[in-house]
Amino acid sequence: MDVLKTKIAVVLIVFVTVISACYNDNVEDLYGDNECDTSSVTYGINIEQIISRRCARCHSGNNPSAGIEIYDFQTTVDYVNQNRGKFMGSILWDGTASNMPKNDSKLSNCKINLIQSWINQGMKP
Repeated sequence: MDVLKTKIAVVLIVFVTVISACYNDNVEDLYGDNECDTSSVTYGINIEQIISRRCARCHSGNNPSAGIEIYDFQTTVDYVNQNRGKFMGSILWDGTASNMPKNDSKLSNCKINLIQSWINQGMKP
């Protein structure tokens, strides 16, 4: 009987460990956009991760979607300089351009505010 109890205890411990290991704390999901600091935004610190995760997968390589290249600092700056309203309209989902990222969820308010602040602050590297 003690062997059975030990086996059950081990199985429960493993199960709880596996289930809890799959939990992912996302700061925005936990706390909302309250901690979104847009006072001094740079590409390397604030924007690069957004572009690489949400834009570059479609807008890079030999055949970027719609012929639009947005995958690093220079391609992002070049596109924004040529298409500022269209770029912001796409990520704001305001109806003035195609909603981006396509077939994905809208960027969080914090990410949108970071991008807008980065543009307004002169698109620092």
